[in-house]
Amino acid sequence: MSEFHLNADDPTHTLDQVWPPFGLLIESPRLILRQIRETDFPGYLAAASSGIMRTARNSFASPWDENSPEKMAKNSLTWLWSRRASIGPDSWYLMLAVFTKDEDGGERQLIGMQDVWGQKWRVLRTVNSGSWMRSDHQGRGLGKEMRAAMLMWAFDHFGAEYAESGAYDWNEASLGVSKSLGYFQSGTTRVTDAHGKQPEWEIQLRLPKNDFLRPSWTVQVQGNDLLKDFMLLSDRHLSEANDEENDDDAG
Repeated sequence: MSEFHLNADDPTHTLDQVWPPFGLLIESPRLILRQIRETDFPGYLAAASSGIMRTARNSFASPWDENSPEKMAKNSLTWLWSRRASIGPDSWYLMLAVFTKDEDGGERQLIGMQDVWGQKWRVLRTVNSGSWMRSDHQGRGLGKEMRAAMLMWAFDHFGAEYAESGAYDWNEASLGVSKSLGYFQSGTTRVTDAHGKQPEWEIQLRLPKNDFLRPSWTVQVQGNDLLKDFMLLSDRHLSEANDEENDDDAG
């Protein structure tokens, strides 16, 4: 089990060592998922501004994808920075950039994002997720693959017990991906559309770990143990403090 530990006055630490979210790597047959970095921002803006929607209505909670590349640079990139502050143990947020693989299995092109987050994590053990993909890569099963890869990491490596998601009731593509992975409808809620002008019905979905309809493939994961220790550091320190207190009582 890797522990998050840094030496004082040591400039030789790698970026992954000082910020373990950067070290998480999830690899599926056709995709690589990892935390987005500043060096990925040009690829992110290219994917986001290339066109995402293939539906008549906007399926996002806000129409951020309709902005110009200039506005995306000011608004979307600051959003990416802001989410880094959620690092656990109870509230955490990972923004996983999704890359296709080249012939050697390395990163080829950033094609979208697979965000995953938890609230009141130590009690609920539930992940929520949201994703998008550039339209010229849709229709190939990659949306299902990136969601399944994230779920395998969450359930098998990070300790999640449930996954939740949501989509407008007309968003058949998103609902289809969820249902194909085992999510069931757990409720509905009335919300505004992306532009805040019309009411919409959002379908709420839930997936217990044991109901996950797993694909035939598995994922390869790197950096998870260090990430867990980094995000749940207070859990370890609390356990160590309790052990010391018990030792003192026994003495």
